[in-house]
Amino acid sequence: MNNNKQMIFNSFRRRVGLQFFAGADRVTEIETRLAAIRTEMDAPDADLDALTAETDSLIAERKSLLDKAEQRRTLLGKIGSGEVGSEMRRFAPADQTPEERTYGFDSAEYRSAWLHTLMRCDLTDVEQRAWSTATGSAGPVIPTQTANQILQKVHQYAPLLDKITLLHVPGNVTYAVEGEEPDAAYHTENEAIAPAETGLTSITLSAYEIVKLVQISKSVQKMAIDAFESWLTDMVAKKLAKQITATILNGTGSKQGKGIEKANTWGAGNSVSVAKAGTLTTQNVLDLIALLPGGYDAGACFLMSKKTLFTDFMPLQDKSKNDLVRIEGGSYYVYGYPVLLDERVADHEAYLADLSTVIGNMPEDVTITSDFDLTKNAFLFLGCAMFDCTPSQADAVRKLVKAAS
Repeated sequence: MNNNKQMIFNSFRRRVGLQFFAGADRVTEIETRLAAIRTEMDAPDADLDALTAETDSLIAERKSLLDKAEQRRTLLGKIGSGEVGSEMRRFAPADQTPEERTYGFDSAEYRSAWLHTLMRCDLTDVEQRAWSTATGSAGPVIPTQTANQILQKVHQYAPLLDKITLLHVPGNVTYAVEGEEPDAAYHTENEAIAPAETGLTSITLSAYEIVKLVQISKSVQKMAIDAFESWLTDMVAKKLAKQITATILNGTGSKQGKGIEKANTWGAGNSVSVAKAGTLTTQNVLDLIALLPGGYDAGACFLMSKKTLFTDFMPLQDKSKNDLVRIEGGSYYVYGYPVLLDERVADHEAYLADLSTVIGNMPEDVTITSDFDLTKNAFLFLGCAMFDCTPSQADAVRKLVKAAS
């Protein structure tokens, strides 16, 4: 090809290339609008006739644009090669490097594709591309926004997670805990100094599955994706959080985490007992506080049920003699220690503990998988969290016990 012909070809290539990319932008706008119509059609006051007409018009326009783009590619391929029937190539404008759009797990397109896949809905072209590119190597990972929603709601429904020392380490983890340090000692000049024990002990955490199966009718396919995401994350997070909290409090340590109930074998040295027929006294509360070493005071709190607070502790309040229970901004305090209310603590019992000494681990994000049950004509969604925990300092947990007999 001589210089004049080359210049003509380059000029033509720029014009065709610019036209092609302008068309591509319009196709993306059309696909975005079609995705929006999918949501708008579920509104009670939706004008279905208008939306139908708009959809038909957009689909026809998209087909026309794609046909023209294909014609341009074919024409450009013929001019570039000088042969009919040769391989067609996509040319970028002379001043632009072609780029292939990639979709990460944090993209809106991938989130939409993931949620619609769970709902067994058809995917748009954009969603298909996002799904195929993002899941090509890693599989259908939960979108970043959805994962963040679940984690935020788990912490909302399980406030004890914010009180313990929570790790996010994949697999089993060994954690070094500082125990009681030996006292300093006087030293005679020039004599050897014998090293003392560091007081470090190690605890090992593994990962136990906590699962929740949620069922919803096939009508889920008519939900808007934002509403579906909110419903799904709320249902899964609430149930998982309930079980995580139960583990922190009452986990047995056998095929599950170990809770503060198993921090000690309860006796006179670490608990205060109230007779079965007796009632709690102010002295019982003071005795319980006295059992907790002073080094844990800064992070200590009471844990009890709402019933225990109002039937056992509140009656002890006597403004003329003490300030046992104090209420500030909707929060309760017993002799200055914050009170956490949880119905999983047995009635008429309570713990006084520094929960930061409980070590927990969530080695991976919550996952959600789905299936369809033909026998019930319903969708099943399975949420799964991995969690383990254990109290690291037995003397950081003290208990108020209601005698059984």
